[in-house]
Amino acid sequence: MTRLTRATRVLATTASAAALALGVLSGPAPAAPAGPAPATADEAAPSPTAYAEDGPYGVGQRSMRLRSGALVEVWYPTRPADVAGRPEGTYDIVEYLPPNLLGLVPAGATVTHPSGGVRRAPIARRGFPLVVFSHGFAGFRQQSTFLTAALASWGYVVAAPDHRSRTMTTVLGGKAGTTTDVQDLRDTITLLGTTSRTKKSWLHKRVDMTRVGAVGHSAGGRAVENLAVADARVDTWVGMAGAATGALDEGATEVPAQPGVLLVGGADEIVPQERMEQAYVAMSAPKRIVVLGGAGHLAFSDLCEVGDGDAGLLSVAELLGVPIPANLVRLASDGCIDPELASVDAWPAVRHVVVAQLRSVLGPDQTAPALDGLVEAWPGVVTDSRSAQ
Repeated sequence: MTRLTRATRVLATTASAAALALGVLSGPAPAAPAGPAPATADEAAPSPTAYAEDGPYGVGQRSMRLRSGALVEVWYPTRPADVAGRPEGTYDIVEYLPPNLLGLVPAGATVTHPSGGVRRAPIARRGFPLVVFSHGFAGFRQQSTFLTAALASWGYVVAAPDHRSRTMTTVLGGKAGTTTDVQDLRDTITLLGTTSRTKKSWLHKRVDMTRVGAVGHSAGGRAVENLAVADARVDTWVGMAGAATGALDEGATEVPAQPGVLLVGGADEIVPQERMEQAYVAMSAPKRIVVLGGAGHLAFSDLCEVGDGDAGLLSVAELLGVPIPANLVRLASDGCIDPELASVDAWPAVRHVVVAQLRSVLGPDQTAPALDGLVEAWPGVVTDSRSAQ
């Protein structure tokens, strides 16, 4: 299958060397409507594909910083009129490289990828639920913009911290240590809540701290499950290709009481479906598991689409003849090689399931009809969907 890419590549040959490092991981306009009104009993139930594409809001984007110094990327809803005609932001892979690899990159070389939002656009006037996002091992805060930006378009403030104990920069620099990811996420929730309560801040009264969700990929899936155990502010969580009890965290003994969803890549060789099934069994109800039969580990991120070739960024490394650490080869390519399901074909279903779960718990849907009939609605993509109440 031919891979599609959203990446914009500058100085192609030299920029590919930078991309390699990511691959080896992991008058004024009229006022627009404030957003969708809460669903009512008289409205038709949302379909099992209702949230596959962008929602009614535009998307803004800003960076914040935790007291630890770690950066937090924030996507948030805007009025469509406030972003119309303005360019979408980008992130530069080179900025995530450790010093030992920066030396391989010629001065001025960049590799950029769409980051999903318009920088510093004004946030829409409403109190929005908060969603924190946790990236994978050797990942970074903007690794899954296909999802984080989409969530903002459906009316969520989404905040993703860099877990500096296991970012791409740290791992490729050979300095990965004991993770601080759960504390990073707790600090992120606190930061957004404090900023929302601060007069004259750009977020003043824009975050509804009574409605909080958590979403994570791979090691981030483990992190958000552990976060839900540790932090009662979290109302629901979604683990994508990763979970704590039964999958990635052998020492975990507690499971969250909050409703959770596991998204599974049926072709994932990093966190195989069998391990995710064990995690699902260990979870407390209400719970759901959704399997994307042909998807690999990186289908829940942008990483297969940053760069050219059917192997994602790994193919760039091979083209340049740059050696790749053996322990990261599988992590860099799982989900990026035919006949695995292409990321761009998995993303609509992933977006739908995550948004549907958030809406069913945080509102306005109140029930989970959009999570029914997923196998029939997504032929060849969703191969299994089960729940327990």
